[in-house]
Amino acid sequence: MSERQRDGYVVEGELSQAEDPNKNYISQIIGHVKLIIKRVPFLVEGEELRGEYQESYERVLGLFQQIEEEYNSLSDCIEIDFDIEEVKESLRSIFNGTYEKFIRENLSVVFPEKLAEVNIPEFCQAGEYVIPDVRRWQHANKISPELADREYMDFIAEAREAVTDSLTEDGAFGLPDDFTITRPEYTPGNDGKMKLSSLLEDFERRKLKEVEDEECKGINPKVDLKFANSVLKFIESIKSPSEEELAKQYKEATIKENIPVVRSLAESMAKEHLSESLDDALRVLSEKLNGYEVAPEIAGESLRKVAKRKRSSKPKLTIEESSSQLVEIRLKAGDAVILDSETFPWLKEDSIVDVLHVERGGDGTVVAVVDARTEEAKKVEHKMTGYENDEKKRDVLPIIKDKLTMAAKYVATSEDKSVGLPVGLNNRLKELYPFMIYAWKEQTHNAKRVYVSKVSVEDMSDESETKKSLQEAGVTEVVLFLGACDKQNQESLVALFIDGDSRDAAKYGAGA
Repeated sequence: MSERQRDGYVVEGELSQAEDPNKNYISQIIGHVKLIIKRVPFLVEGEELRGEYQESYERVLGLFQQIEEEYNSLSDCIEIDFDIEEVKESLRSIFNGTYEKFIRENLSVVFPEKLAEVNIPEFCQAGEYVIPDVRRWQHANKISPELADREYMDFIAEAREAVTDSLTEDGAFGLPDDFTITRPEYTPGNDGKMKLSSLLEDFERRKLKEVEDEECKGINPKVDLKFANSVLKFIESIKSPSEEELAKQYKEATIKENIPVVRSLAESMAKEHLSESLDDALRVLSEKLNGYEVAPEIAGESLRKVAKRKRSSKPKLTIEESSSQLVEIRLKAGDAVILDSETFPWLKEDSIVDVLHVERGGDGTVVAVVDARTEEAKKVEHKMTGYENDEKKRDVLPIIKDKLTMAAKYVATSEDKSVGLPVGLNNRLKELYPFMIYAWKEQTHNAKRVYVSKVSVEDMSDESETKKSLQEAGVTEVVLFLGACDKQNQESLVALFIDGDSRDAAKYGAGA
């Protein structure tokens, strides 16, 4: 095994020059404090008070001399030794993930799953071939809708497979070997030094005014002593980290610096490769569809089925029935959706979450149950009785799933789209949990608790990407799985929802 490449890199701080303002501020403050010490005997009345002032400012002086020593010990020039291959490996992973996501998302748009439909993207040469939609193609070939859908989708499946095979065979997939990694302007502790500058500048300005005043009326040893202690602690907090931590920080900074370029490059290459493969596959698909000839016996049978169906005396669907059946649901359990942090603030950042169940009502209502638990909520759940091993867990998980499914059925079938459960927490932290929280509480020994919220897609902000994606998927209501626990762990879970501790949670009924 060959030795991995090491990459030494030297960084110099912006404040490492002789004119470092922090060094000047500290030196000037020391001078001001010395001058104040000289004046105290002449300015402060009363021997006892004079002694206290003198002693306090001696301590202030000592602290700033220690501050000067500690600050001067901070390194201005640091050599970072890190493994450049680890940076490249992380960037390759980001490239691959972005590339695959672009391909996957665009293929699902071009060839929607289980639909007789083709959507040609803008980056393809659509003018070079004609792909009829399934209805026109059905009428042109005089076949039944069922046969048209089946044949059309078979051709689509062949085209999709051809694109996938082409992309798999393409050896250009992956971050190019000649990709140049950009080094970030990174100085450990430099942010702290910049922040320290503003603190010292303000303090030095105030001390200067005091010494310019012959009577030093504004001196306050308690305030100055407190400030000196806080500055000393702050300097200790910005000391250079260990070599190992330094290498880790610099690698992270380097990766972060290069991520936008890597993602842009991945999408650009993915678009180029996908465009080439799609152009070939769609051209072949166009030829197959436009040159299609149905076997005479199949065409005749198909037409007879259509005629028979038209003569049927079966009553037509009402408008409401028709519209509810025509709604295409493009979401199922096991799929994933993105919940944006503005609409769902307890997630802190946009999160990709699992769809746990999809329920359809009789009036066009489509309810999606999604996993909206935080990591903290999951940790509480994993403490409940029944999570000791996989065998016991198989008994617990169906209980939670059944309750979530029942909540979805309530929403799908009720006139007011309510969850049908008692409100669990009127005192929730509304900045984090803006939607009503409902609790499913069985009155049995150490019963399982399931907490959910509900929101109508229509009520979400028009700017919400989540709203747009759910509407496209045909979803009208969302049940949010917030957490589960047993009775003995309920206080810990409720504390998350009210942003309090377990004692606060107990006040509001947790464990009842």
